[in-house]
Amino acid sequence: MTEENVQQRLQNLPTAILNAIHSDFVFLVWPKKVQHFPARNWRQAQFKKTISDYFTTPIYTTFQNYLVVFEKNSDLILILPGMEQ
Repeated sequence: MTEENVQQRLQNLPTAILNAIHSDFVFLVWPKKVQHFPARNWRQAQFKKTISDYFTTPIYTTFQNYLVVFEKNSDLILILPGMEQ
């Protein structure tokens, strides 16, 4: 996946999901579904562990000032609004 693909997929998310993005959650964006789980009061190490759980060679970017992580050979996109950039 390229950064252009990532940005396009994120821009096409429903408004309700875009409005729900909050630092207390991590969002997993799959091609056909979006999931989220709590990340309230997480330390940076916890975010890094989550990234390493899903990706071996993560690529970092941003979307609407939120940190976004993806990988070249994966359809998953992580939105990490609570992680420092």
